[in-house]
Amino acid sequence: MNGVAQFKFISRTEIGYFTSSSMNNPDATAVIWRTSLTDLKPVAVATVQGRIMDLAWTPDGSSVAFLLYTYAPGLGSGDANQLWLKTGDAAPRALTPLIPLFGRGGSISDQILVRFSSDGKYLLMVDTHVDSPPPASAEQAHFQVRAMPSGKLVWVPPTALNTGAQGRSLVTMAAWSSTADRLYYRDDTGVSTWTPSANVESIAGGLVWFSPAPSPDDRYVAYTVNLADKPHAEVRELLSNSVRILPGTRAAQFFISSTALLEGIYEPTNQQGLGTLPYGQTSSAVFDLTTGVETALPMFINPIDYWPR
Repeated sequence: MNGVAQFKFISRTEIGYFTSSSMNNPDATAVIWRTSLTDLKPVAVATVQGRIMDLAWTPDGSSVAFLLYTYAPGLGSGDANQLWLKTGDAAPRALTPLIPLFGRGGSISDQILVRFSSDGKYLLMVDTHVDSPPPASAEQAHFQVRAMPSGKLVWVPPTALNTGAQGRSLVTMAAWSSTADRLYYRDDTGVSTWTPSANVESIAGGLVWFSPAPSPDDRYVAYTVNLADKPHAEVRELLSNSVRILPGTRAAQFFISSTALLEGIYEPTNQQGLGTLPYGQTSSAVFDLTTGVETALPMFINPIDYWPR
């Protein structure tokens, strides 16, 4: 195998990851593994044909979901993505049909995400790479929530079924609540939440956020704004819906406790070319919401995953 990627904590004492014969091509052979941190002995979970784009484990570690990039002759550009679920000793099963790719360009609003809700009852897939043109059906939508363990489709944002002003629906930048079956996301109307009982509620009309990160106690959600120009971080207190703007050019933030944020410090960059941004991360810091003090860290930190959640 040529590459190892997507290390994720399954529990405090176990990690999951995959190896792949190619990190780019849809004809790759990938193997999903799980390894105890006690004995470091890898156990193969599944072997699949295609490039794994993202994967996630259920909170109890019994199942793994993954998004697969694969060949699909006759569909779109000839490639497609597809969501799969592997439970226990059963063979992996496809939850979606093949969703064709059409070769559109990239965007700073792109998101590739497979995540279970905190209780494992729901599975989210976001795949903006297939967000053009409008899907043939809700089963091929780029943004969908499925019930577990059945895999039944339970919700697709109505805006994910239409094409927006830029030739795609612009539904993206989603994150699950840390303690409840509540999903945060944005579209061209702003930021909203979805729950199985209350359905959709708007929380910030017109807000264009990036990398939303709810706090462990769900009191706050942190996010980046103005990413394409000069990014900064905001923290929204969800009960009052009040917003706190953090100082400095900051992005890529997430909570390491209920009141402390790890954040990237960004500086101007001289890089040029299609898709480059005027600012890039140069170092990291921790910001304490209680004291308002930011502490620079002696190293650049860009974590793949973390524990506890």
